[in-house]
Amino acid sequence: MATITDVAKAAGVSIATVSRVLSPGAIPHPVRADTAERVRDAARRLRFVPSPIARGLAGRRSGLIGLIVPDLSDQHYPQIAVGVENAASASELAVLICNTIGEVERLTEYVQLLQARRVDAIVLSGATTLNAVELLALQHSEVPLVLIGRPTVPVPWPNVSVDNRGGARQATQHLIRLGFQRILHLGGPRQQTTMVDRARGYSDEMVGRPSEIIESTGTPEDGYARLRQRLSDETRPPPDAVFAATDRLAVAAMALAADRHMHVPRDLAIIGFDDIPLGAHLRPSLSSMAQPADELGAVAIDMVQRLEAGESVQPRLLAARLVERQSTRGPGGRYT
Repeated sequence: MATITDVAKAAGVSIATVSRVLSPGAIPHPVRADTAERVRDAARRLRFVPSPIARGLAGRRSGLIGLIVPDLSDQHYPQIAVGVENAASASELAVLICNTIGEVERLTEYVQLLQARRVDAIVLSGATTLNAVELLALQHSEVPLVLIGRPTVPVPWPNVSVDNRGGARQATQHLIRLGFQRILHLGGPRQQTTMVDRARGYSDEMVGRPSEIIESTGTPEDGYARLRQRLSDETRPPPDAVFAATDRLAVAAMALAADRHMHVPRDLAIIGFDDIPLGAHLRPSLSSMAQPADELGAVAIDMVQRLEAGESVQPRLLAARLVERQSTRGPGGRYT
């Protein structure tokens, strides 16, 4: 593969001249027409293509985007990361991914590290979980910042998020249409706007119907334990359907159904939210509300580019999509 040095030698000019011709930057340096044509001819003959990052450096841009995620072990976040990377790649940008594993110290360090690497912007996924200390750390960012998810308090940065309330309403409507009467919502921590909005969407559709919300920490272990406690309560009729706030909680509910030898969906229908890849391969397969990961990534990168161009950027809200599978309708299965 030809390098810029090879082109310079072939054209009989300096490396700086090749750079000025092929990567002129925001303020082009004058180069004689015959010299410029000689450089371009050498580049064509050698099939030399300047790298996007090299072109970015010439224009005082690195061509790098920092992506900060709270937990890569949660299948939801890798899906979004792929969406961001696909959109960035289409714009000839590279992505540096930083996993905070939920630690404030790591978030602060990554913001500083990404700025030291001269990223053009930072995209932060999982913004619904940000607390006051984390928001304070983000205020020290000196590069454009875009959030995926809506924080609990107003912030000065644009965000793109999913219509969690509307998606929860669709999930609940789905169970109601199928004839289930005692629909329980297995929710996550109320400190997250995502979990609050999904609980509200459930409540919107359950007006005039028996409703019940069980709050969990959001981990499958806690969701399993809290739902087990509810199903063991013989003083109340058991739910015949569960709308879980996340697919991780839905998987926990399916595991509990298996352990109690319940038929899904006849004894207990289950629907989740996020549509993680694993859901389609469970037996019975998991119904869920799919988040548009690719669109989230594309909108986030579009916001980054608009901010860099000095444009005003408004928040965006994207719709979730119902994916019907065996856990709510279909043959399902009894675990023995």
